[in-house]
Amino acid sequence: MDKRRNTNEVKTFSFNALEGTAVGGSSSATLFEFKDLSGQTAMGTKPTAKIIRTEREAESKSHFKIDSAVRDLRGLTGQERDDLESSINVQVEKRIKEIREQAYREGLEKGRMEGADAALQEAMAAHEQQIQAVEGMVVELRTQCESRLENHRHDIYEMSKRLLKWLVLKEVQDDGYVPKLLEKLILEMNQRQNLIIRVNHKDFANMPSVVEALEKRIGNLPNVRIEPDMDMKGRGIVLETENGILDASTDALFQTIDKIYESVVNHGR
Repeated sequence: MDKRRNTNEVKTFSFNALEGTAVGGSSSATLFEFKDLSGQTAMGTKPTAKIIRTEREAESKSHFKIDSAVRDLRGLTGQERDDLESSINVQVEKRIKEIREQAYREGLEKGRMEGADAALQEAMAAHEQQIQAVEGMVVELRTQCESRLENHRHDIYEMSKRLLKWLVLKEVQDDGYVPKLLEKLILEMNQRQNLIIRVNHKDFANMPSVVEALEKRIGNLPNVRIEPDMDMKGRGIVLETENGILDASTDALFQTIDKIYESVVNHGR
């Protein structure tokens, strides 16, 4: 070993600044700083969101993987987090909107159904009231009809009875009434002898020819006597036989009609 080298003093080399000032390891040395054109110290500028997104797209399309520290420093991680939160918020808002719309539709349908049911119940109640009103009207009308019928029952029967008597009077005025009546009475009594025939004084003169014509139809009538009945006001015949008496005068016929109608009126009461 060279002994001269060991005895040489070792000195620290100092770099001189461009202005002539020494730059060394002393604590008083001033470090060189890059400055912008305005004389201010240039600071690191954060890239824009568009640049960060472009870098992320380039990373995803290639096999290059950016270091996590660089990703944090460049803002890629923060943008991914913001995009994720934004996407989650969008999905949450979309779901909330769907739930609200579904709830609205369900509420609307339920309200419509409840409204329809309420309208149906109201219509049924109104219909029930109408039915009760109609039933009341029917009962009242029936009561009025029965009352009026009861009040006019006698008048109706009297009118009907008078009409029937008028028809009887119209029939007895026919010229063939007395011959037909006599034939019917004899056939009903089933006796052809020992007969007494009473008629009013107007028909008395024609009775012999009537009896003669009747004998030609039903046979001989022995021992027949014809008598005028001065009390008989209308047309008709009172036939007396050994079996009984048949009063077929107009007065007797009217009395029979009166009894029939009287029994009907009393039965109706």
